[in-house]
This record gives sequence, structure tokens and C-alpha cells, in this order.
Amino acid sequence: MGSYEDWLADFHRRVARHDECVAALARDLVNRTDWNIRARSAPGFPPPYGTAVDVEAHRRESPPLCLEVEVLEALVRKETLARLGRLSRTGTDARVVIVADESEHARDIEDATRLLSRAGLRRIPVAAIAPDSAAITGADW
Repeated sequence: MGSYEDWLADFHRRVARHDECVAALARDLVNRTDWNIRARSAPGFPPPYGTAVDVEAHRRESPPLCLEVEVLEALVRKETLARLGRLSRTGTDARVVIVADESEHARDIEDATRLLSRAGLRRIPVAAIAPDSAAITGADW
């Protein structure tokens, strides 16, 4: 990325695509599992049960899978880290999904994992989703 203006435009593009990525994750889970899926701001899905997560997947014998969709830059915000910390202590299977172009997935997953680890949240796995193709990398759910 060349200039600050380029970076800023890309950041705004990824933030603007957040809800699309939430909906794409929810559809992916519906298509691949028999779990009860709830998703915030995703047409056709009920909202999560009173939580601050973007996608909840209620599985039969396991704790709910809770996916928080973020742009990488948001992981340095105190509010984001506090919310993820609370979520990790609830007994759910908390995950972070980074919104990034597919070519950036590996690097952004590594960077997000390092940021979370430094914040004491090393147990939260990270995946990535591309806003243009809905390609998901690093998902083991």
C-alpha cells in the first residue's frame, strides 16, 4: 500500500463491508452445519441472544461458537479487547474473524494472533474473510 490515503480508503472499504462479511459467515455456517445460527445485521437471521458478538452458532453438545468480525486495526482498541476478554470468560467458543482481502489473510491472521496474545487473549483463535469473495481462511469450525 503506497500512501496514507490509500490505506485509509482501504480501511473504510473493509469497515463498510463488515455486515456483508457477517452475513457471509452466517450463510457459510448454515450451508455446512446443522447448527442454529444467529447473526447481527444479517438479513434472514435472528440477532444473537443479548451478546455483543456478530455471529452465534448454537451447537448440540458444545458451547456456542461466537464469532466477532473485526478489521485488524480495531484489535488495538481498548473497548474491543475488553469485549473479547469478557467473551472469552463466558464459556463460549470465542473466535475473531478479520475482514481482509484474500491475499492478506495469512499475514493478518498472524498479526491478529500476535495482538491478541500480547493483550492476554492468546486462547482466541483467528480466521479471516475476504469482503469481495467471502473466502474464509483459518476456520476450523
